[in-house]
Amino acid sequence: MNMNYFAFVGCLLISVCAKAQTPKELPNKNGEQYTTYRDNSVSDEFNSNSLDTNKWSRRNSGGASIQNYDTDESLVVIEKDADGTQYISIKASAPNGVPKTAGIVNKASAFYGFYTVRFRFRGFNTSDVKEKGSIWHPSVWCGVTNHHSDDKRKSTKSKFWTEIDFMEWENGANGWSSDAPARLTDSYRKTRKVVTKGKDAEKAIMTKGPFKTYAPEWQTLGLEYTPEYIKLWQWKNGKWEHIGERVVHFVEEDVTTPEKKYTLSTIGKNARQPTFWVLGNIVAGYILKKVEEGTTTHTMNDLATDFDFFRYYRHNSILDEDWLWENGVRNGGGKELKDTSFIEAIKK
Repeated sequence: MNMNYFAFVGCLLISVCAKAQTPKELPNKNGEQYTTYRDNSVSDEFNSNSLDTNKWSRRNSGGASIQNYDTDESLVVIEKDADGTQYISIKASAPNGVPKTAGIVNKASAFYGFYTVRFRFRGFNTSDVKEKGSIWHPSVWCGVTNHHSDDKRKSTKSKFWTEIDFMEWENGANGWSSDAPARLTDSYRKTRKVVTKGKDAEKAIMTKGPFKTYAPEWQTLGLEYTPEYIKLWQWKNGKWEHIGERVVHFVEEDVTTPEKKYTLSTIGKNARQPTFWVLGNIVAGYILKKVEEGTTTHTMNDLATDFDFFRYYRHNSILDEDWLWENGVRNGGGKELKDTSFIEAIKK
């Protein structure tokens, strides 16, 4: 069966349900770096009747708005649109002015690969939120801790690692952004997060917008995390398009002064580490404080962040590799789960 057939089938499925994006459809042969099947230890279509607790934990660290409500089932709900699209909805609300937020975290860590997420915000399209902004901070991101205080895990013992903020809502005019703030041990042997403000900013940034997501519309983003670079994509008009101001490259470390290698466009190679992925909706604490003090006009309107799918395709360099914490997870350890969704769609 030739590749044209697979391309045709993939395009057909996209037109039917807008859910068939695969790394093989990346332009300029980028997709050849990745598997054609999803790693099921991290990927999820959210088509079950409830959250897969073999794959995900509820986030229970990061502030009272999550810790106090990590068992509240009303904050993580499987829902369905009128057109049959099923998704997981992560809520954020403020009954009586008390913020309640939620997040889910992969039990298995992940590493180099191509990630894609289809998501939307609901609640930002009201007139007052458009005018005043919101206290909520929905995001898709990863870090070396699993944010589960009852089962604390780290994906690496290294003092160098990178938090990849795949998608995060910023309460300013630019909407969401995508960046990669690194942690490192600097020339003074101090463990630190790199400077993120001012003319000496070092945080690697892929894009600071320009999208505004007030309207509750589905959008699909893709992220390449390779041994050489991090790059952001958007699924638009039936194809992947690179978005953002730059591609962030991994570069050789400066042994004497490591912090010199962490810039807007570069990250030291020591910071390449496996991480846990978090899909969440949390209160922006610094804004909440201003709301409570009456020094800002931001609102506490309810907000839902919906995820139709989250997919991970391993990079060829780690096809058979396992890393800390993954082997104990069902479907973990790099087992292949062939992506046959396009074939099933044709059968229907």
